[in-house]
Amino acid sequence: MKKKQQLDASARIAMIALIGIVVSLIALIGIGKSSEAAEAIPPTPVQWTPTAEDRAYMDSMRSMDAATKADIDTIRGMVTNILLKLE
Repeated sequence: MKKKQQLDASARIAMIALIGIVVSLIALIGIGKSSEAAEAIPPTPVQWTPTAEDRAYMDSMRSMDAATKADIDTIRGMVTNILLKLE
């Protein structure tokens, strides 16, 4: 008896949920069709010109990059020498 009541209640809840989903979809479709789309205007590109401060920052980054590469090459040479001595 209780199982049949549970099945009936579940069926009612599922039907109400389905009706709610269908009604909300119909409403959203109606809203979407009634609003007019605005014309898309592409943004105008802006050319970036570096300032003196930007150039100084980029130069410092390049010098740091060069120093790091030199350090890596030095370490690589040391590791190679160690490997040669181990053989």
